[in-house]
Amino acid sequence: MKAEDFGPEIGIVASGSTAVSAPIVLNQRVEDLVEDEQLAVISDPAFSNRLFFSVVRKLTRYEPFLRERVRSVYVDYPDVLDKSLVMPFSNAQLNIYGILDLDKKRFRENTIAPHPGSKVYLVERGALLEEFFSTGVSALNVGEHKYSGWSIPLDHTKLNCHIGVFGATGTGKSRLIRALVDEIVSKTDSSLIVFDHTGVDYAPFYQGKSIPSSSLTISPAIVASVLCDLARLSWQTFGEYLEISCVKYHDEAKEKGWSREGFMRQLEQTMKSLGARPQTIEKAKIFIEKFVPSTFFSDLSARRITPRQLIEKALREKLVVVDLSADRELIVKQAVVRDVLEEGWKLIKERQAPINLGVVIDEAQNYAPEGWTLCGEAVETVAREGRKWRFFIVLASQRVARDIRTTVRANLGTVFFSKLQATGDLREIGGYMDLAGLTDASLAQLGEREFFVAGLINPLRRPLLLKVKEVT
Repeated sequence: MKAEDFGPEIGIVASGSTAVSAPIVLNQRVEDLVEDEQLAVISDPAFSNRLFFSVVRKLTRYEPFLRERVRSVYVDYPDVLDKSLVMPFSNAQLNIYGILDLDKKRFRENTIAPHPGSKVYLVERGALLEEFFSTGVSALNVGEHKYSGWSIPLDHTKLNCHIGVFGATGTGKSRLIRALVDEIVSKTDSSLIVFDHTGVDYAPFYQGKSIPSSSLTISPAIVASVLCDLARLSWQTFGEYLEISCVKYHDEAKEKGWSREGFMRQLEQTMKSLGARPQTIEKAKIFIEKFVPSTFFSDLSARRITPRQLIEKALREKLVVVDLSADRELIVKQAVVRDVLEEGWKLIKERQAPINLGVVIDEAQNYAPEGWTLCGEAVETVAREGRKWRFFIVLASQRVARDIRTTVRANLGTVFFSKLQATGDLREIGGYMDLAGLTDASLAQLGEREFFVAGLINPLRRPLLLKVKEVT
């Protein structure tokens, strides 16, 4: 295989190259064909058995007569500029991601700089790269490199290091996740539970695998937290009373079902036995009557599927989508997520073995933001400790900073990102991941279903521009 097999020659390496980057001067005949984020290879005669594998960035146009810091007569009288004297040329920066070893047909890290004068070729036939990145039939394929058509093989063994998907509304996050879900379910031994926050992004596409969140039970302790939040009561004052009442009433409710009257009777008995003042008891009763929806207790009776049963169903059937739109209150949605994550840890402790289970949390800003949420600690625990147990999370959100708590972001081994809601979000990602010279301007020109993928799941580790495949 030769460098010219990949595509046309576009220029040569200029002075100043290093092991990680190389400036190039573009051939005038093809300079209009070169764009940022295209792939390129450098052929250095001094190293005949290797090609430097690179990404084109910082495409820049120059003109000797019109240097930015030198004033000339042409600035004031541009009409007198003889077009025959204009000598424009284009430079670009190649970010060197590694070496294509032509003898062993593999990709490896680079530690040397290419020599000035080495020829540069554009990669237009991306299919030729596949033999250098062979990862077996289990490689995940969610799309192709935007320009070369290379089907980027994502490493399924790094799923347990967690994934973040970030992008503004309309960038195609849900389609990317659906493509990822399809690949994980069909090509790996991992199972998935997908929490669909709105009920429109995933549940309609996996109807045979979808269940409403209103069918899932909530543990008594979580019911107490939800009740306290809905009733606008202080947990410091009323939390202990509510928690004990829920635990006591839970056994009775298993047989007769939950009812407002029955629970209020249990609450009053519990508070009296614990020495609560009459006005404290009366406040709890009034606030629950006024602020807790009338259907709350009857809905609890309709919840029959336990978190353990949900997890076992996912492990058995490979995929379960939980339609969280079946619950109106956010605190209830958070309770469902928390109970399932905590049940996952109980299963791990029982088995003392990896469970190969991933949890997809859509609209993750509602579940693990910087502030406190009912399930925030549970999400953080999985992010910090789930890796060795193959208990992983996939989070999707419009923003990075503040939407996702720092301790969770720091444990995301892979990030897909497109246009972001705020300019500071790229810096947030760059704080824990090598973004190889990407700027906010790089993201601003991305189209729908175009994402950069960076991190452990990417065979190059550093950002590549991915066009997500169409999913039905």
